Formats: sequence, C-alpha cells, structure tokens
Amino acid sequence: VVLDVHGGAWCDRDRRAGSRYDAALAAAGFSVVAIDFRCGPDYQHPAASDDVNVAAHWARLRAERLTGDSDRIISVGSSSGGHLALLAALTTHVIDGHSVEICVDGKWEKPESIDGRVSGVAALWAPVDPFTRYKYAQSLTTDLGIRLVTNTEAYFGSEETMADASISRVLTKERSTQLPTVWFARAGNDENVPPEMVDELAETYRQAGGTFTLKHYADVPHGFGHFETAETQRFLDDLRCWLIETVES
Repeated sequence: VVLDVHGGAWCDRDRRAGSRYDAALAAAGFSVVAIDFRCGPDYQHPAASDDVNVAAHWARLRAERLTGDSDRIISVGSSSGGHLALLAALTTHVIDGHSVEICVDGKWEKPESIDGRVSGVAALWAPVDPFTRYKYAQSLTTDLGIRLVTNTEAYFGSEETMADASISRVLTKERSTQLPTVWFARAGNDENVPPEMVDELAETYRQAGGTFTLKHYADVPHGFGHFETAETQRFLDDLRCWLIETVES
C-alpha cells in the first residue's frame, strides 16, 4: 500500500495534488491511498504528522483485512508532505491510541495503540529542515518567499518549533529505532529547498544506520513530478522501481 502525503507548505492543497504519480503507481499495480490531514493555519504542528501516523495505521488494518499482509506500507510525500512523511515515520511512538477513532469497514474503532510504521519513505523535493528553509525563504524577495514564510509561521508557530521538527534533529537527538529506507527525489532547479539541507540529511541518515538513496533530476523545478517535464517519466520509472525493490526486500 502506498500512502500519498500531499504538499503545500504545510497549509495548502489536498489529497488530489499527487494525482499524476498516484495514477501511474496504481496502473503499475500498487494500492494507493491519498490522504487529507489537518493543516495550518487552522491546525499547528504536530497535527499533520500525527494524522499521517494514524493514516498509516488505518492502511495497515485495511491491508491486513483485504490481503492478510500488513507489513508492506510505504509513504510517498511531496514537498512539505515529504517532511511530514519522514517525521511521522521516525516518531511512530508519540500517539496514544485511546485518543483516536478510526473507521474501518464502516465501523468506528478505538485502537489500543497506533502502529504508524512504514517500510519506506519516498520524499519528493522535501524541505526536511523547516527552520533552515524558513530562514532561506526570508532571504527571498519574491511572492514565493512570502508564501513560504507565511505558511511556515502559520503551521509551526515559532522558530523553536520549526527547529524541533528538523528530520536531522529527530535522528540525532531522539535516536529513533525505526529507520525505514528513504528514497529522495531532488529537483536540480529547486528554488524552494536549498540542496545543502538535503545533503546534510542524507549524511545524517546514513550515519544513523539508515538507507538513504538520493536521486538528482537536473534542470527541473520544485514539484516537477506533478507536470510534464524532460525528467518526469524518468522520475516515475525510478519511483516505481524503488517501490518494487522496497516491497520485495
């Protein structure tokens, strides 16, 4: 089961945003679940990543009841959704199941605990350090910079909270025992995500003992997988191959 976590700078868009690659993955034989979740400005961190964890638990229940196999859950997150997918995968222990209700087969259930584990995370052009990206966005004198600053403030509320949600910080300070394999798609002309941020996470993740594959797609902008570019088909092929390898490993 592929769990699609949409982007939108933690505040915008909905589950339909990834329809291009969701359709391609479904055509390749994957069960794809595109989710909505609580976003800013109406909700603040960690509401969204908590919802992603609960969605992974729901997908696990559905997979077990339909196929008898509940272990092959993989999340795919675009932009801020990639950050949320990674954060959720590394903090599966934080939610009390008694505070959650899940609808399965038309019936509402209160699970004893939430099992948000995933086998892998495909992070697509993701801002993996909200604080660093926030400071970068403040340096931009463009509408993009204004949007990124506004949305980041709306969801995280403070610079301290932004820094706390850094994936590298979670890896080094909380020392998660759950390290799913990660596949990262980087856009060569990404004006949203500084490349140094991704390089740092790749090194930190590998030092922590995790598998981190970084794929670079030259001369394409942030979010290129949502529309037709010279690299879109190669990206889709690479993503599909990685998913197959991860499922079969």
